Amino acid sequence: MKFCIIRDFVTDLLRLKGEGESFMADALDLKILAKLQEDCSMNLDALSESVGLSSTSCYRRIKRLETDGVIKARRALLDEKKLGFQVTAVFMVKLEKDSPDIDRRMQRILETRPEVQHCYLMSAEFDFLIIAKFRDANEYTDYIYHFLETYQDIPIQNYSSKLVVRSIRQNWELPLIDN
Repeated sequence: MKFCIIRDFVTDLLRLKGEGESFMADALDLKILAKLQEDCSMNLDALSESVGLSSTSCYRRIKRLETDGVIKARRALLDEKKLGFQVTAVFMVKLEKDSPDIDRRMQRILETRPEVQHCYLMSAEFDFLIIAKFRDANEYTDYIYHFLETYQDIPIQNYSSKLVVRSIRQNWELPLIDN
């Protein structure tokens, strides 16, 4: 079992910044968030005890974190290999020309592409980095063959793809507190 230790803060509050907004989180909020990242199925009594709050206080804080959009969802982390997803591919896309609405257009396309797990607008040689999961090489090949057709609304100059040989580390937890 991990023990979480919170550093002494100069102030009791930390400012967490999101998309254009900021959220004030105190040390107890951070403890709750760290525990929920580790195991969001933990029951309220166990969570409350582990952070040193009553169940009612802990519940109120969780609800506030949800209402404020700090907790966006609660999900299960699935084993992709056991579910038959054997191929992970990374696509790098270079735009022919940029436009102010390019990320909105890409988002609209990606809503119809469940194999795409992540897409990042980059400030680098390539403009987009896309990570996708496929069951096998045939699904990957089909995706490649239809790539330009799928993204026809995006002015692509060129793209390349790489297959992931092995995953060394996948961590979805944010580094909220020192362990």
